[in-house]
Amino acid sequence: MPYFKDSDECDKILGGFFRQMAEEVKKGDEEIVEIQNKLAEIGLIVKFVWRDPVLTLTLDFTQDPFTVHINDDTIAATATFTLTADNGHKFWHGQINLAKALTTKTIVARGSIPKILKLLPVIKPLYIRYPAYLKEQGRADLVLSE
Repeated sequence: MPYFKDSDECDKILGGFFRQMAEEVKKGDEEIVEIQNKLAEIGLIVKFVWRDPVLTLTLDFTQDPFTVHINDDTIAATATFTLTADNGHKFWHGQINLAKALTTKTIVARGSIPKILKLLPVIKPLYIRYPAYLKEQGRADLVLSE
């Protein structure tokens, strides 16, 4: 059974997580500000194209705080990842090895992938924050066991 029943729920959960992280930048959360700054250094604009359910989420780290855009195709991304929403959910739990997923085409990427792979350690704190966010939202049922 899929983790998200429809695009609205996917936006509420995955989109909501990134909207909250952008709010944390505004509040001065040092860990999230550091992530923002490192991704801004390379001018990252990343687009996630999720299917099952369908939703496009773009994170623009050239803005401070970074901006979150849902289903907006007018923004040119420097990196695009196409995957199922379920795999996106697993990724933000730290349960998907990106290099392996790219090799097996579980995730299809366009853009400067070597640069992105080097930044994986930068986003690692989000693997802890995502399950915590789910619990805060009353969605502990979506938290995956390790």
